[in-house]
Amino acid sequence: MRMGQRKGFGLAAIAGAILLTGAAGDLVAQEGKHGGTLVAAFSADPGGFDPARGPSGMSHVVIEQVYSTLLNLDADAKPYAGIAESWSAAGDGMSWTFKLRPGLTFHDGEALTAEDVVFTFERILDPESGYAYSSQIETIDEVVAVDDLTVEFKLNRVTGPFEIYMAFPGSSIVPKDLVESGHDLNAEPVGSGPFKFVSYTPRNVIEFVKNENYYEEGRPYFDAMSYRIVSDATALSNGLKSGEIQFSNEVPPKDWQAIISKSNMVDASIEGSRYYWMVPNHKREPLGNPLVRQAIAHALNRQAIVQGAFFGQATPIVGGVIPEWNWGYAGLKFFEPKGNIEKAKQLLAEAGVAPGTPITLTMVSSWPPMMSMAPIIQANLSQIGLKAEIDTMEVPRYWDEIWGPSKFDLTAMYWLSPLADPDDFVTNTYATTAAVNVQQGGSKEMDDLMLAAKSAVTPEERKALYRQQQELSLETMDVIPLVNGWVLTAHTDKLKNFKPMRTGFLKTLKDAWLE
Repeated sequence: MRMGQRKGFGLAAIAGAILLTGAAGDLVAQEGKHGGTLVAAFSADPGGFDPARGPSGMSHVVIEQVYSTLLNLDADAKPYAGIAESWSAAGDGMSWTFKLRPGLTFHDGEALTAEDVVFTFERILDPESGYAYSSQIETIDEVVAVDDLTVEFKLNRVTGPFEIYMAFPGSSIVPKDLVESGHDLNAEPVGSGPFKFVSYTPRNVIEFVKNENYYEEGRPYFDAMSYRIVSDATALSNGLKSGEIQFSNEVPPKDWQAIISKSNMVDASIEGSRYYWMVPNHKREPLGNPLVRQAIAHALNRQAIVQGAFFGQATPIVGGVIPEWNWGYAGLKFFEPKGNIEKAKQLLAEAGVAPGTPITLTMVSSWPPMMSMAPIIQANLSQIGLKAEIDTMEVPRYWDEIWGPSKFDLTAMYWLSPLADPDDFVTNTYATTAAVNVQQGGSKEMDDLMLAAKSAVTPEERKALYRQQQELSLETMDVIPLVNGWVLTAHTDKLKNFKPMRTGFLKTLKDAWLE
């Protein structure tokens, strides 16, 4: 039986104090400062505020402030206690039991009980809900309120990432009575999180105030937060430089060095889960041959892509797509960061591909990193004898005419949704049944490996299986890994104790304060 642990919670909740190491190495208490309004900036409007209906990343950074989840994720995407003070899995992994904290309330003053948890999950399990992350909850057979503070989840198979899924914004607990009364959470969210929703002005600002009854004593520190919507990248950068904006995790890469070089700005960048990959259409020759896909993969100068498309703010992927910071990392060194043209030529010759073979690279014209990497990729392909032509298209035409019907030779894509568990990095990209599998690749062997890894009971078993999956992925080269983009967060030096999260989430703002 695995028992939930309160990782990183105890000392942080005592009298609002944190512990720092002094000059002599002794631990000294530093009191967090309450008060003030944090002004943050983001590039896009949210797609809604209802956890069941808010699919975008911008929706999530609002939802996580207003609502609470059974578990939380720390800065490295590891679960710790949320509104559940303890939790455990059955010995066979087929059920999970969560014990809620006593005295929890929603922002409207109503009690939060096990019935609200049951209602929340039955609501998103409904096939008519349109919940965008149904793969996270597909193994839940039944949710039962054992008593007012105890909830049991019964599964149809062992689910390794279950704790991660219970910390996802879409799993936020909503008030049963309020929703059943007809209240629209998408327009006016009501949860039990660290901040209460005040107002939203489209294309302008989202306002929050502190939840005085938040379950973590002494949290949050800010009296209020203001999320400004700044769609113009230059305006966002200028706001940070002037001090009008105090925080953003969407700093434009082109302005990164200029912003963090200012004496009053803090570099809080972190390698996250926004990885980019190249998509070879297996139904278009010669890309149906894995040797050709391997040749392209080895030809690419990923270091040049990091510099040219990301201004140095990314990490070349030299093996499987699970990054080094994740516990599922396999440590495979398959590619050279600057490419290996001779090896690529040998593979292409072995595949019988004639020099000068034409190939089209289709990129989204409104995505700057894609446009910047296109000529680098074109030059690399030319070095091994492939005559690549760059074609560009705006969204949404790209989705409708290129991506959806798989009408391309080569294209590229990236994950913006937060990825935390090793399964998040592989299944949606490599599974034969995945909507993202527009390369029309995959195999039963790959599917079986990923399912076995997701269903294994121990982390050790799962990690070994994910290593096998990544080794297979580099052999079949269903997709071609490129780089992992960093989460570019910068903030005023007046903001203290903020810890950036690899998921790009901002739950840790509740632990930060303004001097």
